Amino acid sequence: MSAKTSNKEKILSIAVGGVCLALAFVLSKITIFEMPMGGSVTPGSTLPIIVCGMAFGPVWGFIVAIVYSILQLIDGLKYFVSPFQMFLDYIIGYAALGIAGFACLKADERIKIKNPLFRFRKAGIVKAVLFTIIAYAVRFAASVASGVIFYAAYAADAGYDNALVYSMAYNGSFLAADLGICIAALIILYFVIPSKKSAE
Repeated sequence: MSAKTSNKEKILSIAVGGVCLALAFVLSKITIFEMPMGGSVTPGSTLPIIVCGMAFGPVWGFIVAIVYSILQLIDGLKYFVSPFQMFLDYIIGYAALGIAGFACLKADERIKIKNPLFRFRKAGIVKAVLFTIIAYAVRFAASVASGVIFYAAYAADAGYDNALVYSMAYNGSFLAADLGICIAALIILYFVIPSKKSAE
């Protein structure tokens, strides 16, 4: 990769990353359903972060995801219990979206494609869905750990004898729905975007 190409790629990744962050944050403010102690279902708010990671690779994917996690943490301070709880629920939970970057094309292949959406499409929908599920699984694990450690007292009130089961049920209820919407949006986006060959 030449220095000129490298600079163009950095400028493109920063510009697209900024747009994806803005779009993701706006979508995160539109809640379809919100849980009483944190957690919500949104209309595909994580989709832009996932697409960005797939277009530019895991390094930029994690950078954008971590910035997004910080924005979500600031917005979620009303649910503050402890610094570690916020770290699990927000920093780990949302930074995990960067895992989708591992579904990208190899660097030499993706740099030849100027349009980030074409990069996403060429990477393939199977990998997109698989790595999105993995990212959500990590987010689920972090949220369940937070629930067991910090919200165990609410288990009995909700009718559960086991804090782990309660946390899994609570977090799974909204994350499964949010994941389903995200996967549906990924599939729709994939088929709406023309292949690079047909677009040319």
